[in-house]
Amino acid sequence: MTAQAALALAAGFAMMMAVWWPTSAGTPSSLLMGRLLLAQRRTVQAGPLLAAALVALGFIAGLVLVGATAGVAAMVLTGVGVWAIAVQVRSRRSLREADELAQLANGLANQALVAPTVVEAVRQAAPLVAGRVGAAARLMASECETGGMAEAANRFSTTIQRPIAEMLATVLDEAFRGGSQWVGLAGVLADEAMEAAETARHFHRYVAALMPQIAVTVVMAAGMLAVTGFAARDVGVWLSSAVGQQFLLLLALLTAALCARVLAPAWRAGR
Repeated sequence: MTAQAALALAAGFAMMMAVWWPTSAGTPSSLLMGRLLLAQRRTVQAGPLLAAALVALGFIAGLVLVGATAGVAAMVLTGVGVWAIAVQVRSRRSLREADELAQLANGLANQALVAPTVVEAVRQAAPLVAGRVGAAARLMASECETGGMAEAANRFSTTIQRPIAEMLATVLDEAFRGGSQWVGLAGVLADEAMEAAETARHFHRYVAALMPQIAVTVVMAAGMLAVTGFAARDVGVWLSSAVGQQFLLLLALLTAALCARVLAPAWRAGR
């Protein structure tokens, strides 16, 4: 092994250690990654188009640097990294909406004690909530005053598409029909919403620590292999050969399969 190859390996391991340690969701490395993800979400709204562009860029880089088979391998690894980032963004959005639903449910529980009607309770609670849930709640409040509560609540549930939103629609419909347990149901709804928000927060704590590590580790491993190929001429020649490219593709597929066992459940749970 040449000195350049050894230096490339040492640099690669050092960069991966910076990602692997520490693993807490509140550490500077994970917080930095989270802020980068938030900035990306604010500036780029076309998420699927951006993901497709990154995957295509990975294929083009592998194609230009090595060959077509290596391009497919690079595309697979890029897809894994993009998927890991998407899981974190989706988990963060799920947590934010869970918190907003908890705020809305708590506001309704408080208003149920003092508001003369359920429509007035919704009208008073909706402006106190921000984000997508708050916008849907304010629309529901305006529709309650001009139309039916059942239609407005069901439209809110369809827009948010979360179990707590469905429970909220059911409770509001029951209250509007004259249900005698309106105050009690609103309290139960607030408790359920708080529990759901805490579950989402607990889940995101692990996602925020794990997903960036998957993405960056895959990228750094591929980069370390590429640097080694450039530093050691014989290794680079072998990797550029048909057999070497097939090895890279097999390695990429195995890596993607292992990562998918973590990413797929996290993606489903973050909806």
